[in-house]
Amino acid sequence: MSMQERLLQKIEDLKALWKQDGLDGLVITDNIDQFYILDFFFYPAEAVLLLNETEIICFARQLYEETLKEKFPFMRVVGQDKQMTAAAVAEAAKLGLKRVGFDAGKESYMSGSLFKAAGFVEADSYISSLRQVKDEHEIAVLRESNRIAYQTYEYIKPLIKTGVSECEVAAEIEKFMRMKGASATSFQTIVAFGENSANPHHSTSSRVLKDNEAVLLDYGCVYGGYCSDITRCWWHGDNEPEEYRKIWNIVDKARRSGIAAQAPGVAAQKVDATARAIITDAGYGEYFTHRLGHGVGLDIHEEPCNDQTTKAILKKGNVLTIEPGIYLPGKFGVRLEDTTAVTDTQAEILTRN
Repeated sequence: MSMQERLLQKIEDLKALWKQDGLDGLVITDNIDQFYILDFFFYPAEAVLLLNETEIICFARQLYEETLKEKFPFMRVVGQDKQMTAAAVAEAAKLGLKRVGFDAGKESYMSGSLFKAAGFVEADSYISSLRQVKDEHEIAVLRESNRIAYQTYEYIKPLIKTGVSECEVAAEIEKFMRMKGASATSFQTIVAFGENSANPHHSTSSRVLKDNEAVLLDYGCVYGGYCSDITRCWWHGDNEPEEYRKIWNIVDKARRSGIAAQAPGVAAQKVDATARAIITDAGYGEYFTHRLGHGVGLDIHEEPCNDQTTKAILKKGNVLTIEPGIYLPGKFGVRLEDTTAVTDTQAEILTRN
């Protein structure tokens, strides 16, 4: 399927959703949602899309005008450096649209107020719903993004020696991912040595690695607009404590069981429970302090999530992390994470070479 065919299919899927709610149009201001629809990146507040039954109209900064007209000949492009939201409202009135929806959960106060004053309707997050299920093209891009992350692990592990700092390792990780084609990191790279590894969201510091202590790496990259996420950890040195090896094996068993539990039709809550039970039964339940995993796509955290309260039922095309962990304050922590894609019958690990 060509890029244009994929784009038009997404728009048809979007129309089907807004028509169910009796809308005759939709305005899109979130730049990540705009990327999902157009496969074209705007920075925040650089464009507004207005869609109706017959037309796609893009109000965008004039510097994009010629590029957009060439790339999207079927889309009406309006060069508009300021007041794009107001221009979209005026155009909707001109076209006689009666019920235009907007995603209130992603809207700024100013734009949302303008839309409501114009009679626009607070709509469901249609695009967020569509983004939960990735098509074959998206899975392929996510596979490459996660392959880069895994290759980075293979590259960086032999370079981590006594005396290196967390910040130095993070810089090398990010440099390597860039050299492999990544455009950015998915989130702030986490490198944690020793007791820092017991903090699930440790802020990478100047802390230097010593002999015989824990190492934890949690990072990812953006490739083709899509995020990757991987966590790996190990003991640095020859005197690995028995407790560390025990915990590592428990967490790895939980990781493998969580991946195996994923399939279409399975409750995401059950996936979390399956992995969590292994850690709890081993006596470390109180030290697993976060959800089992989250959706990954254009954003690093998306729905659906594998957690204890979700009502989500997994579908083919969902992409989620499995990342159980055990964290012993003041000592060390172990988290092992893979990004996975739900297939016809099971889950495929994307964080691999």
